[in-house]
Amino acid sequence: MGVARALAAEPNILLMDEPYGALDPVIRAKAQEDLLAIQRKFGTTIVLVTHDMEEAIHLGDKIAVMDKGLLLQFAKPAEIIANPATPFVAELIGTSERPFRLLSLAKVADHIEAGEAAGEPVDAGASLRDAYAELLWSGRPALPVRRDGQIVGQVTLAQLAELAARPQ
Repeated sequence: MGVARALAAEPNILLMDEPYGALDPVIRAKAQEDLLAIQRKFGTTIVLVTHDMEEAIHLGDKIAVMDKGLLLQFAKPAEIIANPATPFVAELIGTSERPFRLLSLAKVADHIEAGEAAGEPVDAGASLRDAYAELLWSGRPALPVRRDGQIVGQVTLAQLAELAARPQ
């Protein structure tokens, strides 16, 4: 019996093979968020097969990277990004994408600084990657952070650049 059959036979495990491949980006993002909500609500283990590292990082609590049937690395997304086990894993992650992938793992809410900033606020639930992109695009040094309709602080370009730097 193959691994897929063994997993599929287990209660509370859902096995999905490339479920979002044919969806357009807007529907794909919504379907991924819906899957995460279902997983949180029911506590179901989901094994998702994908070749899209962005998707794996966004959806996975842990990621298994395989090549030619061999398991090369099994770890949390941050560990795989910061310390790829092999050159193949490093290439799959994408060297130039690493800082942005690290920022995509955390929420603005976890990095709010005291202070005030001008302009349109970012929601506390947004990813640090989204906040960083907005800071770069708008040319501002800081964004106000909104939670439940209230401004609760700021997030700064300097802080996000530091968080995106290679972990020591």
